[in-house]
Amino acid sequence: MRRGTHTFLRTERVHFGAGSLQEIREEARSADRAFLVTGRTLSEETGLVRRVEELLGERHAGTFARMGQHTPGSAVERAAEAARGADLLVSLGGGSVIDGTKAVARELGYPRHVAVPTTLSGAEWAHRVGVTDEAAGRKAGFRDERAVPPVVVLDPEATVHTPERLWLSTGIRALDHAVEGVLYGGEHPVTDVTGLEGARRLVRCLPRSKREPEDLEVRAQLQVAAWLAYFGPANTPMGLSHELGRRLGASYGIPHGITSCMTLAPSLERMRGRVRAERWEALREALGGDPAERVAGLVEELGLPSRLREFGVPEGDLEKIAAEYGERAEDALAILRAAR
Repeated sequence: MRRGTHTFLRTERVHFGAGSLQEIREEARSADRAFLVTGRTLSEETGLVRRVEELLGERHAGTFARMGQHTPGSAVERAAEAARGADLLVSLGGGSVIDGTKAVARELGYPRHVAVPTTLSGAEWAHRVGVTDEAAGRKAGFRDERAVPPVVVLDPEATVHTPERLWLSTGIRALDHAVEGVLYGGEHPVTDVTGLEGARRLVRCLPRSKREPEDLEVRAQLQVAAWLAYFGPANTPMGLSHELGRRLGASYGIPHGITSCMTLAPSLERMRGRVRAERWEALREALGGDPAERVAGLVEELGLPSRLREFGVPEGDLEKIAAEYGERAEDALAILRAAR
């Protein structure tokens, strides 16, 4: 085994399984003012937000329910102003909501944060925070280990209102985390194991979740799979699939899960022959077939979009985007053209 280092982030406690949402009541006991951050759809179309507010009880100091897709900087500013004085933040939603709450936490000096994800994006584990500069149409943000929520609640019951396409596509995003960790991260005694197992569970359970959307056990298995896929964010570099996804999402309004549906398979095709044979073989075994072909087939099986043209990305923009990646521009352009 080669010499190395594993960096642990701030996650202290993970509540998981159906009914674990009620743990919010206990997590809030030490707070004086608890502030909830969520999105409009969850607030207006489900009873989930009201349920969390009830669990917070008399400590509930307010709710900001307008955190939008790709975490607009203006929404972060409004939420931070509304949350002034809070000593507990609770995020309820997908990656944009959780990233937005992490950005709010930075503005407030990092009060305690409980994250309740409703998708498989993995933002609850990461120290990377993406915020969209709306004027520039670019994803900015920051990295800070203090941004990682110390408490995460993985309750499959909280995901049943998540639209099918969002749920399944963020599952491909989770697969992106696993694949990039295995192929780009180098040999690692922990994240190799968790990444491959996460990938194995994702490819097995995503089609089941599409067929049986009410099955809470399958949803719970997918939540754990996404956790395994991104078990060591500080030890897992991002490859071009992930990086291009951030660029495409902010500039063209494409959800991050969908960008992985477009870029992951062609990214794997570009990696073919460039990684050690035993690592490619380990990934092939976990996915149950050739990695590039298996990912492309899974995206098709799930009925998810995989072409940039479906979202109006002009072909003339591809070279300009690729040029931003310096010595990786040739690979970036090949991936974008394959996804066009």
